[in-house]
Amino acid sequence: MFKIKILDRYIFIQLIGPFFFGFFLFATIIAIDPLMSALQSIVNENVKMSVMGRWFLNRLPQDMIFTFPMSVLLANLLVFGRMSKDSETTALRAGGTNFFRIMAPVVLFALCVTTFSFIFNELVVPSSNKRAREIKRQEIMRLIEPEASENSIMRTSDGAFAYARKVFEKTGLMEKLLLEYYDEKGVLEKRISAATANWDGSAWVLKAVVKQSYSQNLGLASPETIPELRVTTIEETPEDFARQSKKPNEMSYSELKSRIDDYERTQFMDTTEMRVGLAMKTSLPFASFFFAIIGASFGLTNNRSGAFIGFGVSILIIFIYYVLMSFFTALGKTGYLPPMFAAWAQNIIFAFAGYYIVKRIND
Repeated sequence: MFKIKILDRYIFIQLIGPFFFGFFLFATIIAIDPLMSALQSIVNENVKMSVMGRWFLNRLPQDMIFTFPMSVLLANLLVFGRMSKDSETTALRAGGTNFFRIMAPVVLFALCVTTFSFIFNELVVPSSNKRAREIKRQEIMRLIEPEASENSIMRTSDGAFAYARKVFEKTGLMEKLLLEYYDEKGVLEKRISAATANWDGSAWVLKAVVKQSYSQNLGLASPETIPELRVTTIEETPEDFARQSKKPNEMSYSELKSRIDDYERTQFMDTTEMRVGLAMKTSLPFASFFFAIIGASFGLTNNRSGAFIGFGVSILIIFIYYVLMSFFTALGKTGYLPPMFAAWAQNIIFAFAGYYIVKRIND
């Protein structure tokens, strides 16, 4: 039992160094494109280096999430390729240790990276994406006109579900506003739609209003057209509505899930693309797990694999994975595949491939 614990610790520690090597290597490669964009803005548009530096640092985390699976793959290829080359795995097999037992520390390492990747994608990536967008718009592009936040949805202080197609925070204007009021049983009682809504400092002034009331006994009442309606029961300001219009890549899993539920409950808009994005928030971190299995398996099957061969194999596997990911997500967003399957299809394929390779090695 003591020897098994030593084996686990040995393999786990061996994976750490190559993992960080792969992380910095792939992060550097991925950073080339935004770095070139930053340098072009500094040279051609006279943007301050400090501004581009802040944009670059906030732009980087969304790409770094892709480097975790890559790094796990490369680490396993290098470590198990070296162990196979030095006959360490042969000695382990001769001592009665099967391949599944050797994979135990690999699985543990992959799960640690998967957990960290998910947390990083939840806590760091959404806020950094938001800051990068703000820096690019306000300090790099120097846009003067107010930015329109799109598809804002929230529960207002008077109990209404409010939906605004566009929110201009600085001017206090909203376009295509819809207010829906439900009773305690969730039955729609009243609906108010307006072409525009202006914040006058204390209340919302709705224009081109259509008001409809619903009753279980009388059914739908005739729509009432009102040129202008002042609503004092909604205390939320333009800033409050703008904060609810974050883009999907600026939201955590729970935030995006809540928004999808609100949209579907009220049939506000199609959520297929958003559901694919929600599923990707879990499928991409879990890619580290499947990459670890395949990386270790390939490392063991090539007794002469070195760092150069390991890097080449990892690039090929990564290319295949992300091509499949792009293909299936595109099918999911267009409705040809269920969102969950579209986000996880490449993981499922790699899981079967990993199982086949592992089974062949262990037999």
